[in-house]
Amino acid sequence: MTAPGQHGNSLSPLHLTDGNGLELDLLPFGATISAIRVDGHQVTLGYAAPELFLHDSFYLGASIGRFANRIANGRCQLNGQPLTLNVNNGSHCLHGGSAGFHRAAWQVLQLAKNSAELYYCAADGEQGFPGRLEVWQHISLHAGAVSMQFRARADKDTLINLTNHCYFNLNTDGSSIENHQLQLNAGHYLPTDSSSIPTGQLQAVTGSAFDFLSPRTIADALAQGDIQLQQASGFDHCFITAAQPYNALHQQAQLYSAQSGLTLTVHSTQPGIQLYSGNFLAAPFSPRQGLCLEAQNWPDAPNQPGFPSAVLAQGDWYIQEIIYSFQ
Repeated sequence: MTAPGQHGNSLSPLHLTDGNGLELDLLPFGATISAIRVDGHQVTLGYAAPELFLHDSFYLGASIGRFANRIANGRCQLNGQPLTLNVNNGSHCLHGGSAGFHRAAWQVLQLAKNSAELYYCAADGEQGFPGRLEVWQHISLHAGAVSMQFRARADKDTLINLTNHCYFNLNTDGSSIENHQLQLNAGHYLPTDSSSIPTGQLQAVTGSAFDFLSPRTIADALAQGDIQLQQASGFDHCFITAAQPYNALHQQAQLYSAQSGLTLTVHSTQPGIQLYSGNFLAAPFSPRQGLCLEAQNWPDAPNQPGFPSAVLAQGDWYIQEIIYSFQ
C-alpha cells in the first residue's frame, strides 16, 4: 500500500492508445487522466508538466473517492453510528476530504498498449471513513472510447462513491465551453442550498435553465438567470439520469462543439451525473475553460434517506463503469 504523499514514480505518465487516433496519458498520482487526445487534439484540461498536478486544486482528471461530491458538515451516520469526516469545503467534506484518493499514489498492476489497471488501498479511518477499502481501476481504450471500471470491497461496512473528474473542452481554438451544446438524459435535477448541499427535493427540469433534454448551448442555459445558477456561479448540480433499479449502463450525456465538430458521449452505471461548468477555475486556467460531467451517486446521499444508498456492505463488491466515447 502506498499512502497519500508518497509519490515515488507516480508522476511518470502512462501512455495508452486505441491505435486509431485516441490517446490517453495517465498518472498513478491520483489515478489522474492528465490528457485525452483525439486525432492529436487535447480535449481535456491539463498541466504542462506532471509535477504541477501535485499542486492542483481543481481535481483535474483525478479519480475521486472515498466519496465524490459533498457530505454536509462532514457528518453522517452509518448503521446508526455517527461518522465525523475530514472537512475541506467550508464546513463540508468534498471529494473524500483533503487527502482523498486524488492525492494518493496508486499502484500500477498491469500496463498494456491500450489499457492499465491501478490499485489503491485506503486505510480504516482514512479521512474519517470506516473500513480498509481496496480499490481497483481498469482503464481501457477501444474504438474511440475510454472505459473506466471501478471495483472495490471493504472489511467493514463503509460509504463509497467513485468518479472521474476530467474537465472537457472540445474546441480546437481555446475558446470557452459556453459554445458547447449539451444534451442530458435527465428529467430531474437536485436543487442545492447556498453551500451546494442538496435540499432533498427532486426538481423537474422542464422549461428551466436545467432543461437539457434537447441539445442547447451552455451559454443559453446560463443566460436564464436562475437563482440556483446565481448561488453556484453557474452549474454545479447533479442530474438524475437513471430510475430504479440502478447500476444499468445507460447514456447520460452528449456534448458537442460546432467549432471542432467533436462529440463526447458519456455512458455509466451511476444514477446521476454532476454538471460543473468550471465556474471557479483560475490561473493557469480561466472560468468556463472546461466543464465536468461526473458520473456518480447523488451528493450527500448518506444524509438523505430518499437518495440511492451509498453503503457498501462488508465483503460485498462495488462495481461501477464510466465510458467516454468520442466521434
